[in-house]
Amino acid sequence: MDANKEKIKIFCIGSNLESYECLKYLVLKGCAIDTLITLPAGQDKNVSDYYDLHDFCEQNGIETIDTLNVNSESTVAKVKEAKPDYLFTLGWSQIFREDFIGCFSQFIVGTHPSKLPYGRGRAPLPWTIIEGLSASAVSFFKIDTGVDTGKIITQKHFEIPDRCYVNELYELVAEQLSVGFFEIYSDINSNKTISFSPQETDGVTVRGKRSPEDGLITFNKTVDEIDKLIRAVSHPYPGAYCYYKDKKIIFWEVALDEDGNYSGTPGQILKKDSKGILVQFLDGNLWLRMPAFDDGTAVDLKVFRLGEKLGYHLQDEIYYLRKQLGKC
Repeated sequence: MDANKEKIKIFCIGSNLESYECLKYLVLKGCAIDTLITLPAGQDKNVSDYYDLHDFCEQNGIETIDTLNVNSESTVAKVKEAKPDYLFTLGWSQIFREDFIGCFSQFIVGTHPSKLPYGRGRAPLPWTIIEGLSASAVSFFKIDTGVDTGKIITQKHFEIPDRCYVNELYELVAEQLSVGFFEIYSDINSNKTISFSPQETDGVTVRGKRSPEDGLITFNKTVDEIDKLIRAVSHPYPGAYCYYKDKKIIFWEVALDEDGNYSGTPGQILKKDSKGILVQFLDGNLWLRMPAFDDGTAVDLKVFRLGEKLGYHLQDEIYYLRKQLGKC
């Protein structure tokens, strides 16, 4: 490597499991990563897939800059002082503002796990499963001040297995991210010209934010809708849930009813096995499996009684509440 190449300073930014997998791959491949911008350790991050990367960085000679807001004056000042050339965005949810973008002498590589311009916006992995996609891509692009709007550097396409869980999709995306970043790193290190292609103006879609409350299981929906929901918000996300006997219960797994011998009313428990319960939905049944309480404790399947229903029944609940209050 000549002296000019040695001066190239590459930063990464990330704070989740996906970031760890990418960073580990880059280090394994011999990439010289100078600094990682990440969330500080030991705090409530409100990041469902948070992964503390400080120990890994220390073990591999990578400096760290901790921040809760990359656009803050203090963070921008620290990054500017280091005079970095490139930033690889391994996994970070904040939008980068102009001051932060301007810290890098070359450019920031942004990523998004969809075939941009399709699927811009939030919660891309859960939405990919909820939308029932059979194929997708990881897009690498030059960051600008928009949301996933930058010029495309490359896209890594992949197939999605049938009835894929979000953690499986997560692994597929992490693999494509790792390979894509390594290729870009190799091009930078070899002084190859990196080309940028403007995103198409047709086919733009933007996905909205998802919150834990969007994982509520309701029983007037189809088997297909609930099957996709449970798989989309399983680990490492908060999970799909409903209520039973005034307890919040999360179901981490779901299985199709292959026999179709049972029927009942929506929300009714029709059968039990060693892993979960068979429940009636709008157009059929599903096995809801691996139940756990909100604190993570496994639910003893003896709790569930055949013939009873999951969920609250609002009109009945309102009636009894009004009766208690003496209003009916």
